[in-house]
Amino acid sequence: MKKAFTIVELIMVIGIIGILMGIVTTAASSSVKMSRGRRADALCKLVQAGLAVYNAQEGEWPINLENKSSKNQDGTNGSTESLQYELTGSEVRDCVKALVEKTRQNNPVMDISGLFVSRSQGERNSGEAYGLDFMSAIRGTRKSAKKMKLAEMYFGYPESSHGWFRRFKIVYAIGSDSLVVEKQKDDN
Repeated sequence: MKKAFTIVELIMVIGIIGILMGIVTTAASSSVKMSRGRRADALCKLVQAGLAVYNAQEGEWPINLENKSSKNQDGTNGSTESLQYELTGSEVRDCVKALVEKTRQNNPVMDISGLFVSRSQGERNSGEAYGLDFMSAIRGTRKSAKKMKLAEMYFGYPESSHGWFRRFKIVYAIGSDSLVVEKQKDDN
């Protein structure tokens, strides 16, 4: 009698390998999701620290916020101790662009190499919700030698679930005259 594997033994080995691959894939995907979440948090802290350094050096914020502090959200004058104003997408973009420009003028307010950028505003339904690192964007990539200019860039972070580009949310606390950088609400 020849020594060989039976079909049942082969099926069992293939089944066991399949189960192990499922376990490894699940663990790998959850670690990728966690690392994207950590990167998003780190980028928010990086931009917030850059804004604080900019304010300390210049004595003002990268964009004019005086008109925001004189009125409440409902448009009336009143107490501004706990009032907050969320910056629009273009104001957020202008803030981060000012930090990048300041850093590129040999006055580093933050490390811009790790920023996450996109050519579009990052709306998922646009089909262009992909981002890349700042350094890859200004140098070009293997797939596309086209380099991005600063005027084309939108700044944000990778969404934790799929890695899509998401814009920062920056909130101006009027009473304390501070800017807080956060992730968008519908992201984990």
